[in-house]
Formats: sequence, C-alpha cells, structure tokens
Amino acid sequence: MPKIIDHKQRKIAILRQAFSLFAEHGYQNTSLSHLAEACGISRPTLYLYFRDKEEIFTYAVKYYTDEMFSDYRDVAAVSGPVLPQIRKIVADIIFKSWHNRDFITSLGDFIFQKRQEDRNFPAAIRRRTVKLDHLLRRMLRQGIESGELRPIPLEATAMHIMDLIQAYLFKLAIISSADPNQTVSVLEAFLDGLAANPS
Repeated sequence: MPKIIDHKQRKIAILRQAFSLFAEHGYQNTSLSHLAEACGISRPTLYLYFRDKEEIFTYAVKYYTDEMFSDYRDVAAVSGPVLPQIRKIVADIIFKSWHNRDFITSLGDFIFQKRQEDRNFPAAIRRRTVKLDHLLRRMLRQGIESGELRPIPLEATAMHIMDLIQAYLFKLAIISSADPNQTVSVLEAFLDGLAANPS
C-alpha cells in the first residue's frame, strides 16, 4: 500500500530545514540541491513544492502571518479590557519570533540580497503585516472609547508599537541572541503607560 504524504506538513518541514540551512550558511550560499539533500528528497520532488528560494520566503511569510493573525483575531474577539489583549498579542509575536529565529535571521539575509538586486521584497512583508496594524488600531480605539486608555494619538501609537516589534525583529536578524524577555518588558511598560488609570 503506497505511503500517504501530508503535503502541507512536508512543505512546512521543507521550510524549517531551509531556514536552518539559510541561517547556518547564508541565503546566497545555500542551493536547492543542498536543501533537497538535507530534506532527504530529490531535487525534482523539491520543485513540486517550491520553484526557487524566493518562493520559499513568499510562502513562509504568508504561512506565519496567516497563522498569527488567525490567533490574534480570536484574542481580540474576547470581551473585556483591551490592554491585556494587546499585551498578549505583542508578547506572542516577540516569543514566536524568538522561537523561529532561524526564519527571522534568514529573512534578514534574504531582504539584504533582494536590496542588492534592487528588488523590494519588504513591500510584500508590509502588505502581510497591515492586518496587524489595523487590528491594533481597532483595539486601541476600543480602549479609548471605553475610557480604559488615555486619549492617545491613535495612528502614532499603533505605529510606535509596530516600530518596537520591528526593532526587535531587526535585532534578532542581526544578532540571533536578542533576549525576548527584555523586549516584552519594555513593550509592556510602554503599553501600561497608555492606561487611563496606570496601576
């Protein structure tokens, strides 16, 4: 009886192996032949899943962001104060990034390579993160309207939260030992300062 292959799981396994290799050897120095060998599959089999290295990153950004946004919509849908929900979302992004640091490191290297080729892959990432920006704005607006948060500048505050998250991702891409706990503490202190009645 032929073995049944879960293609989505195999695709995710290839992703994880790819980012491990990219983080270790660099995006430029890792070929699809290296990746196929590390995955224990033939190169033609690998092509059934990904045409090239760029498609690996495109799929990975979509996969990780879709998974996170699905979770965060559920968190935001919970009734009650918004500040604990925002804190939960922000901490989750930081810790997920830490646990997927091979991907973050590889993504940083990939973006650098695309910039050298005068290609703008970061625009694709921004399109994927706009949902998070809208979610943060909606939650901040709810907090202001309910009186939980001070009357803060909505867009600038959402942008500042995103900037703090992105600063951690940049640091993680450059030095993969960036401590997530310190960043979460700083972000929580910032968020606590938004409260109408700080504790």
